[in-house]
Amino acid sequence: MKAKIDNIFTSILVICALIVTFLIVRKEFLTGDQTINISSVDNWKELITHDGKIDTNSPKVYLIEFFDYECPYCNTLDATLDTIQSKYNDKIKIIRYHFPLNIHPLAYRAAIAAECASKQDYFDMYHKELMRNQYKLNSINFTEVARQIGIKDIGKFQKCVDHEETADIIAKNVQLAKEYKITGTPTLIINDKMISGVINSKTIEKIIKEFL
Repeated sequence: MKAKIDNIFTSILVICALIVTFLIVRKEFLTGDQTINISSVDNWKELITHDGKIDTNSPKVYLIEFFDYECPYCNTLDATLDTIQSKYNDKIKIIRYHFPLNIHPLAYRAAIAAECASKQDYFDMYHKELMRNQYKLNSINFTEVARQIGIKDIGKFQKCVDHEETADIIAKNVQLAKEYKITGTPTLIINDKMISGVINSKTIEKIIKEFL
């Protein structure tokens, strides 16, 4: 009888240990701390001058993202950046650069379409729609998305996409990524700090506050 009780007690201890281990691993996975890499960038200000969508304001903090429309972590980061933008308003500026990876065959065409929308000042809205519909990029109709968000000259947009008129913009973005030795997405540069991996809001806000 005593042996049976000892076995039950031992089993309970093992189960408790497994639960504790699972909770610790789960917490580390969700926060992403183990997969975040932070390094310094000396010439980060050059990325500001390359951005054609920058306004005349001079925020204290720039968040420069290299992203891919098929990258699931980019989608998550996109929502995080929206929340952070609404919190810090004009104290920060988000700049986005395309970095469609070879392993994501749909990302390049999506980037072409987004920049075609940008030609008519609809980049942000089009970008959000592509990210929102990331799971069906293989069947998405770029022209229909343009029509839904209110792009006025649909014919001009369609021609731009069909002839890949924005290919040079994507190529320049990719070249910048290579110059900054960026190899994956998402990669986020916050002033002179480069972050790559599973980037969480806690890490981003901590760095932002260093510059405010």
